[in-house]
Amino acid sequence: MKEEKGITIIKLGIILIICIVLITIGISIISDSNNIYNLEKYIAEMSLIQEKINQIRDEYKIWEDYNPNEAGNFNRYLLSLEFTNASGASNLYIDEFNDVIKELNDSNLEYWNSDVDSIITNYYYFEPEKIERFFGIDDSNLYIIINFYTGNVISRDGIKDTKTNKLIHRGYDATNGNKLEINSIYNQDIETKLEIIENRGLKQKIKISLIGDGDINSPNISEIYYFTNKNESTRKKCSMLTDYSYDESEKSAYFTIEVSGEYEFIIEDSNFVQYKSIKKDFKLCNPPVLLDGMRGIYWNGNEEKEIENAYDSNWYNYSSDEFKMANAKTQDGTYLVWIPRFIYRETNEDTDLEFVYDKSNTPTTNMASNSYNLHKAFSENGEITGFWIAKFESSSGEELKIIPNAEIAVIDKAKATQNAEQYMRNDFLYSTLPTTNKLNSIIVLSNSEHIEITPDNERYAGGSLTELGYIDDVKYSSTNNVYGVYDIITSEKELVQESLNNEVGRYRCVLVPNDN
Repeated sequence: MKEEKGITIIKLGIILIICIVLITIGISIISDSNNIYNLEKYIAEMSLIQEKINQIRDEYKIWEDYNPNEAGNFNRYLLSLEFTNASGASNLYIDEFNDVIKELNDSNLEYWNSDVDSIITNYYYFEPEKIERFFGIDDSNLYIIINFYTGNVISRDGIKDTKTNKLIHRGYDATNGNKLEINSIYNQDIETKLEIIENRGLKQKIKISLIGDGDINSPNISEIYYFTNKNESTRKKCSMLTDYSYDESEKSAYFTIEVSGEYEFIIEDSNFVQYKSIKKDFKLCNPPVLLDGMRGIYWNGNEEKEIENAYDSNWYNYSSDEFKMANAKTQDGTYLVWIPRFIYRETNEDTDLEFVYDKSNTPTTNMASNSYNLHKAFSENGEITGFWIAKFESSSGEELKIIPNAEIAVIDKAKATQNAEQYMRNDFLYSTLPTTNKLNSIIVLSNSEHIEITPDNERYAGGSLTELGYIDDVKYSSTNNVYGVYDIITSEKELVQESLNNEVGRYRCVLVPNDN
């Protein structure tokens, strides 16, 4: 009997331990559910308040010229609506809000303008009672301050991350629109990665992923939001873009960009946590036209490589951070650079440039282009989507050769014209000396990217005696990298169609495909 009682006690002990474990798990699940509920409730309330603020800011513009350091219509108007200034005596939490503002000033968040937002007198204070009164939200437990001038909405407490005790703040950028900035332990070891999968000129297929570090697993993406540089008032969903799909096994989203611009992408997971934003400048253009005998090329370090297909993302990218022109090579070793059709305007300070669709003057940004002009290089012999131009000036010899590290030919215009017009005549609408406009279009492209091309005083193509010297000696390139047109500015004359027949100088050729 004693033996049986002992076994019973052990069983009871095991059952008790199992119950304790189940209760602990249950409490954890309830706690996590409450945290998610609290976060959802917080975001919903703050979003509603933000919408109300945006409506007020859109309806009343009397503080457009408001100086935040001076009293003006802005303060008088808001006081007339009985909004209480945050620095007033009725704000019981002014010290806590000052601490939050100090934290934001130190955080260097992009939506935060320290010159305006850090001045607490620009803010108006709302406790739960006034949130219900002014914004119609019942059962709120928020204590917030609002800068109606910039649109910023900041919570005193926000939602705290239970693991780090960090505050989650709500912020608004009057230029880029509404966005939720969340500082959480979960985003510290996770990288946001953007890749261009396919480049079709006027379209680019994008892949965005969350990459975990070490033992941190990548979360599932719920939504990707984006802002562009067109001063949109609200963010948009990438899931509404062309060809959007999500691969859960890769934790990656795919979609297609069809409008040029600087995009800022913000990833949100299924728990409403958002991760470090990533920006990318997309400059779409007319794709290069490859003909038989031509192959697209790019450079991987000092190694010249051939593209896998016409959509290879390595081939070209016109964004300012890369500025890679499309390059090609013919069977005889000739190097060529594609110049896509564009419109532009020049001022004393700058050159603004927009690539256009097909043979139209419609910019790929869909912006108003009344003050822009089509560059004449694309309408001299009928409308064209673009043209190939020799990457280097022609080398010496009876036949036209466009290769690096070769001695540059200096001949008269008649002979140069003959060489250029005989080159690949059957495959092109015309192959001839460039016009002044076509040479100028390359300089305009460089000016739009604030690139100063060094004049080439060397008598060797690419400014180098060595076979691969042009790859590093890019000061003579129109893009300041290996992808540009070389020797476009020289100490000697370069022959063009407008040159006199007896003129002598360097020369190169221009090729325009038949299907242009």
